[in-house]
Amino acid sequence: MLKRILLPIIIVLIAIAVFIGLKQSKPEKPVINKPEKVWRVNTVSLRFQDISPQITLYGRIETPRKATLKSALNADIVKTFVLEGSEVQLGQQLIKLDDVDVQLLLKQRQADLSEVNALITSENERFKRDKSLLEQETQLLTLADNAVVRSKKLEQSRLASQSNLDDALANKQRQVLILKRLQYDITEHPAQVAQLNARKKRAQALLQQAEVNVKRSNITAPFSGRISKLYVAVGDRSRAGDSLLSIYDLNNLEARAQIPGRYISQVRQMMSKDKSLMATATIGNQDLTFKLERLSGEVKLDSGGIDGLFSIVGERSMLALGSFIELKLSLAQQQNVIALPFNALYGLNHIYRINKGYLESVEVERVGEYTNENGITQLLVRGEQLKQNDQVVSTQLPNAITGLRVEALSE
Repeated sequence: MLKRILLPIIIVLIAIAVFIGLKQSKPEKPVINKPEKVWRVNTVSLRFQDISPQITLYGRIETPRKATLKSALNADIVKTFVLEGSEVQLGQQLIKLDDVDVQLLLKQRQADLSEVNALITSENERFKRDKSLLEQETQLLTLADNAVVRSKKLEQSRLASQSNLDDALANKQRQVLILKRLQYDITEHPAQVAQLNARKKRAQALLQQAEVNVKRSNITAPFSGRISKLYVAVGDRSRAGDSLLSIYDLNNLEARAQIPGRYISQVRQMMSKDKSLMATATIGNQDLTFKLERLSGEVKLDSGGIDGLFSIVGERSMLALGSFIELKLSLAQQQNVIALPFNALYGLNHIYRINKGYLESVEVERVGEYTNENGITQLLVRGEQLKQNDQVVSTQLPNAITGLRVEALSE
């Protein structure tokens, strides 16, 4: 019985001893020290400078002086003298409308005015005639009155009949009516003249309106500028109120570009001190200069700033209305700022400098941009933790983090 119990135990102990002996007798592996991976990067040595920063703005060319000329008549288009894109001068004829109808109306209005003038002349002549007849008619009334007196005396003395007296009385009454009618016509003369003068003014106004319509058949340029759109062609029928063409003033072109909100306070301060804010843009191969004149009076919804309106200094003919433009606006000079390539910026406000071979994240403040003498645009930043001659990484690392081992390519 005891033998059955001890045998398994002995076997297990022997197996454990064999396992321990085999484990202790295995060869030892050599320990390999894997070197830490080093990322090779480009670096920039920091240098504090006093620089006027620039900000890049994007906008379009527009103008507050744009007009859409419309027809004031119902007339056919006889001729067009310009095309889209043509430059015109003040008063230059642009479109000719058919003026047959308005010319006929003009002649009618001239005839109406001549008629009224003739009536006024006739009324004045009648007035002169009536005044000259008044004395004669008064004398005739006196004679008729004397004839009545004589007829009454003769009738009383039985030397004339009653019929003679009646005839004398009738003649007197007729003369009284003639005199009263003449006096009434003389009294009514001022009213008649006033009425005719009113008709004359109405006829003159209608004549002037007809003359204006004749002039409106010739569409001319209200100012010097460029034709932006031509809506009609020869043979078209225009109605009153129909658009004919659009024109804009080349001398009042301006650029509208949104200024980011973080620069608004600085821009307002400079404007309040009457400091000129100048911007430059390259159109084709030519550099143009712009001046910030004013800020927009309305802030658009969901915008990150305020629109600035820039006037153009110099040649404007190469600009077209609605053209997209990239402006570089120069701000006030900033002290102790650092110019860095854009690749040195991580996120919105972080850069990495090398500290004893390892990356160190540093928070910075973006001041603006700057184009150096070589034409390269750089980023201007300011940071309290930065020091002169610090080595800042200018290579974009996808896994950049504080403590990452790096090595400058210059080393």
